[in-house]
Amino acid sequence: MTVHTFWKFSALALTLIAPAAMADWRSDGNLKRNKVSSSDDDRDTSSDSASDSAQNDEEDAETARAEKEARGFSLGLRAGFGLPYGKAIGGTDTALGDTISGVIPLQLDAGYFLTSHLYLGGSFQYAPALLAEDCPEEASCSASVMRFGVNVAYHFSPLQKIDPWLGLGVGYEILKTGTSVSGSGQTFELNTTGSGLEFAAFQGGVDFRINKALVVGPFLTFTVGQYLSSSISSGGETRSDDIEEKAIHGWLMGGVRAQVRF
Repeated sequence: MTVHTFWKFSALALTLIAPAAMADWRSDGNLKRNKVSSSDDDRDTSSDSASDSAQNDEEDAETARAEKEARGFSLGLRAGFGLPYGKAIGGTDTALGDTISGVIPLQLDAGYFLTSHLYLGGSFQYAPALLAEDCPEEASCSASVMRFGVNVAYHFSPLQKIDPWLGLGVGYEILKTGTSVSGSGQTFELNTTGSGLEFAAFQGGVDFRINKALVVGPFLTFTVGQYLSSSISSGGETRSDDIEEKAIHGWLMGGVRAQVRF
């Protein structure tokens, strides 16, 4: 074989081999690049998952801290207006509203949030009463209602800006009336008291969060009770009796409540 013929065969072999070699090179390059790209995608996905997980953990931790801080003692103050319904005693046509047209309740609440949602506490209320009829000019008349008891409340959104709540309580009630007449250098006084159980006090309202510790909002209370005994005091003497003919009465009260959590 001559040198000239050898170079012809060599050139032909290179011509046949070169396309396949180039194809393999391209294939290897693409595969390598795909692998790198896939690896980058995996790292991006892993990074996103880790970021989401960290964010969720942070949100859960913040919620847990808020839930814990929402527990604890609280003090509340209420003021408003109330209307009576029913009768103080049975066996008569006289309604409680015929004597008292309304009350101005001032109430102090103290309790503990067992959880951020559940509240358990006690309350004391003093309510000066408005008489349904004018007192005679020569006399002085007054009336008041005292209520105290325990109650439980459930808050639906305790960590939000607006938090509706519902509650139920039981307690004791005392109604007092007093009349004083002066004349001829003497003073005549007559005081009466009716006391009994408050079977239920249905409550509800909406709290608007002012800051981390203070909420303010409207409330409504509807009570169902019954006077069980009465007493009359006059001239230094007092007579007490059980009420034989009992009747159901109650109060519908509404107003504003402020509550501070510690």
